[in-house]
Amino acid sequence: MRNKPIRQTKRKSGKSTAQLSDVTGAAISRFGGWLNGTFRGQSKAFNFLLGLVIILVIFGLVMVLSASYVVALRSGSDAYSVFYKQGISAVLGFLAMAVMVRMPIAVLQRLAPLFYLLFLGVQVLVLLFGSSVYGNRNWIKIFGISIQPSEFLKLALVLVIAGILVQRREMFDDFMNSWAWGLGAMILATGLVLAGSDLGTAMVMFGLSFVMMILAGMPRKVIWGVLIPVVLAAALLANTGSRKARINAWLFPDAPDPTDVGWQAKHGIWALAAGGFGGTGLGDSKMKWSWIPMIDNDYIFSVVGEELGLAGAATLILLYVLLSFALVRILNRTNRLYERFVMFGILSWIAIQSLINIGVVLNFLPVLGVPLPLISSGGTSLLATLMTLGIALGIESRNSNPQLSTSGRSRSRVSVSR
Repeated sequence: MRNKPIRQTKRKSGKSTAQLSDVTGAAISRFGGWLNGTFRGQSKAFNFLLGLVIILVIFGLVMVLSASYVVALRSGSDAYSVFYKQGISAVLGFLAMAVMVRMPIAVLQRLAPLFYLLFLGVQVLVLLFGSSVYGNRNWIKIFGISIQPSEFLKLALVLVIAGILVQRREMFDDFMNSWAWGLGAMILATGLVLAGSDLGTAMVMFGLSFVMMILAGMPRKVIWGVLIPVVLAAALLANTGSRKARINAWLFPDAPDPTDVGWQAKHGIWALAAGGFGGTGLGDSKMKWSWIPMIDNDYIFSVVGEELGLAGAATLILLYVLLSFALVRILNRTNRLYERFVMFGILSWIAIQSLINIGVVLNFLPVLGVPLPLISSGGTSLLATLMTLGIALGIESRNSNPQLSTSGRSRSRVSVSR
């Protein structure tokens, strides 16, 4: 008599396990179908951009693994800790990319101001409670996770300026009712980042915003009216604190350097020189052994040049050229006005940030803290960049399937050149 209830309990337990298994299987199947519907059956331009992004992320994971294990061991962590974090960020980034592909552009346009204000607020919290890395206060811990809000602020800036340009396109001849609004959004975001001494990120934000407005048709007198004060302000900033020493070390590399401000730049060039044409071999960099600060982040291109040589470095540059070409191709296929302005910003962001990072490592520019998109370690940067490229993929998906577009805005083409 006592065994019967036990057998019933076992039977019920087995049934509940089977039900849980069926629910899990159904959820996985639905998720697989959702991913399949997101990325399968798309245009050649979509697949070309997606393929380049996947290649660059995989390449970046390999180089982060090679560059970061020494840094991780030195900090007392597991040798693969940085790589594991980057891998998790890549998975989350591709999921976020898929969501952005599916996201109706009308929803993004409507939420852009809230997104912008939210990350402006978080950037203020960074200034109050954030942490500094090499003098840049641009990180904050939220629930124990260190993030860089300015990366998401870049994306918010692209979306909000595109919205301003669309809403005020009939008033482009009236500075106060058109360009002043976009410039105001740019100055507010860039100023908060500059307040944390992150000049590199501020330059990228200014560049992508300014190029967006130039491509949208900003008059020459307004262009010069912005550029002249910006150049003067940059000259004043360059003449203060450690920036003056870094710029002098860049301009006069053979001059005495008692404080070693040119250490990072000098060893980055030595790493590239050591690589020759074919490189020292993957994993065999010597400069990553504490010779170059931020080797897995801002200076990861020097590891590429040392381990894979000129051939590997040139291949990576070619991949960025192809990525820019893929974005231009999607831009030229886009007729919807808001999405076209967004593409201006995405293309400018990727191109400017890549040029700055590689230019710094090649010593064409003074040292600036800017990660190499999709390659450098840094979960926030990778996640934000993949989300941004997901928006570009979503725009191309609507280009090839017009019925997916929920935007009722003008379909008249805006010229890229003035």
